[in-house]
Amino acid sequence: MQCSFRLRASFGAAASLVLVLIALSPALARDNSSAAFSTLGTHTAFSAITAKGTSKAFGGWVFARKGATSVVSKFKLPSLKCTSRLRGVGPGTFMVTGTSKAPKQNVAGVVMDCSGGTPAAQAVATVDGATTRSPHALFVGDLMKGTVTTSATKTTATIQDLTAGHKFKLTKTGAGAASLKEALIDDALITSTHKQVPVANFGTIRFTAGKVGGKPLGSVKLREAFNMETSTHVLEILTGGLTGKTKKAFTTTWKHS
Repeated sequence: MQCSFRLRASFGAAASLVLVLIALSPALARDNSSAAFSTLGTHTAFSAITAKGTSKAFGGWVFARKGATSVVSKFKLPSLKCTSRLRGVGPGTFMVTGTSKAPKQNVAGVVMDCSGGTPAAQAVATVDGATTRSPHALFVGDLMKGTVTTSATKTTATIQDLTAGHKFKLTKTGAGAASLKEALIDDALITSTHKQVPVANFGTIRFTAGKVGGKPLGSVKLREAFNMETSTHVLEILTGGLTGKTKKAFTTTWKHS
């Protein structure tokens, strides 16, 4: 029997969550009144993220391909091992556009959380900090595809479920801008009071078909893998190396909450 997630259609104040890439971009607001982003601060230089190779907010790969106009990846939705405590994670495809002084976050991903021991998930598409949420049900094992493209005139974020019987596509567009950073990551969630939520036990997520500017991940010279660690250096998400003949895949593995 296939396991489905509860749809996150509304949220109480205490459980209101935000998907946030703290070191790279603004935040995705998830609450019962708005699906928009709220800016929590941005740093776009690799050196400003954290100590080399670690982040307190996400695990995954970050890229800086000059002139890149797209970033894409596929990943299967994992089964969350939930307890009664609030936990969360946000796998997806990210692109920061604009300028370092005025960055804008664009996301094609899935917000996943555990609340009261029950897993929930929702596909989201965000462009220039404005978010649209999908009403479609999601299922463990569904193959998702996240794509963000940009040009001088238009930026587009598309999240798709490619699974037979569950297929849908959610697309959002906005004003265009140059890309600053691209990222394929498992992002942390934070509460509406900006308190970071412990990472949900998602097991392992395998990102595949990863490309930046139409080229395999391994061809991007400015790239770096980040593990997620606590301030006391407890490993929370382990990021694997790029694999495959053309280096388009990698895994992220939950280690600790």
